Amino acid sequence: MKLIDFENHFYDQCLIDALESRTEPPYYRKDTDLITWSDAITMPQGPLLEKLLQVGEERIALMDTLGIDCAVLSCSPGAEQLDPAESAAICRRTNDVLYQLVQRFPGRYLGSAILPVKDVPAAVAELERCVKELGFVAWHTHSNYGETAPDDPRYRPIFQKADELGVYVYLHPQLANASRVDDCGFPVAGPGLGFTMDTVTTLTRMIVGGLFDELPNLKVMLGHLGEALPFLLDRMDNRLKFLPNPKAKNKQDFSAYFHRNIYVTTSGNMSPEAFECTRRVLGLERILFGSDYPFEDASDMVEYVKNLPLGEQERSMLYYKNAQALGVHV
Repeated sequence: MKLIDFENHFYDQCLIDALESRTEPPYYRKDTDLITWSDAITMPQGPLLEKLLQVGEERIALMDTLGIDCAVLSCSPGAEQLDPAESAAICRRTNDVLYQLVQRFPGRYLGSAILPVKDVPAAVAELERCVKELGFVAWHTHSNYGETAPDDPRYRPIFQKADELGVYVYLHPQLANASRVDDCGFPVAGPGLGFTMDTVTTLTRMIVGGLFDELPNLKVMLGHLGEALPFLLDRMDNRLKFLPNPKAKNKQDFSAYFHRNIYVTTSGNMSPEAFECTRRVLGLERILFGSDYPFEDASDMVEYVKNLPLGEQERSMLYYKNAQALGVHV
C-alpha cells in the first residue's frame, strides 16, 4: 500500500549560511551549534541539522526502509524571517534545489514552496513560478513571521494566488513572538505547547477574519492532528451561537471550515486517543500521514500509524487516497 509523507523537512546550506551571517535573531552559530530564534529562545542542533541537510541518497534509503513511497519536502523555519531581499534570494535558491531533488528522485519527492512573504508581490510571483514551472504541490508557511503572521490581511494576495493555482497551504508551527511561555525553555515554548498556541491563534484569526469565506475552495493543512483544535471545536462553535461577536467576519461555525477547508496530518502526535478524537470530530477523510522527520523519529511515526485500529480501506485513505482531494497523485 502506497504511503505519502506530507510533512518531511529539509534545509539547503544557503539558509544556514544566511543565518550564520546574522547578528539579530534568527541566527546560527557553528561554535555553539545553536540557532537563536529570539532573545529568549535558543535551539540546539546537533544531529538534527545534519539530518535536515541530508536529502539525497540517505533520506531515500530511510524512506525505503520505512516503506514511505513519497515525501512532500518543505523548508524548515528561518527563510521567511529574513530581510525581504535576502529572503527572496534564499527562497528562490531553496526552491530551485528542491526542484532538482524532485527531478533527481522521480516519484519520491514532491515540492512545497517556501516564499519571501515580507515582499508580498515577490511571494506571489515565486509561488506562481514554483507551481507552473517547477510543478510544486503546496505552499509551506509558518504560524508567524516575527512581528506579523499569515492571518494579517497584507498576506491575503498570497492565499488568493494559492487558491487560484489550486495548491494547498501547509501552516506549520513557529515559535510565538514574545510568548508568555518563553521562559519555560524551548521544549515547552516550542513543540510542547508554544507551537500549538501560536498555530491555533493564527488559524482562528484566519477563520474569524473571513479568509475561508472569501476563498471557499482554499485548502489549509495543519500538523499534530490539528493542533488540539478538534478537541476545542464544539466549544468554539457553541460560544459563537450564544455570544454576539461583531468582530467576526466568518459566516459559518468554526467546524464548517474544518469539514470544507482544513486537513490535518499525524505529524508529531503519536497519541491513539488524539487520533480517535480527530477522527470522530473531523472524519478520517480529513487526516493524512505526516512523519515530521527529522524533528520526530520517522520509524516511530510509521509504527504508530501501523498500529492504529484501521481496516484496509481506512488505512488506504490515511496513507494515500485522501491526498487525491488535494490534487496530489502518486
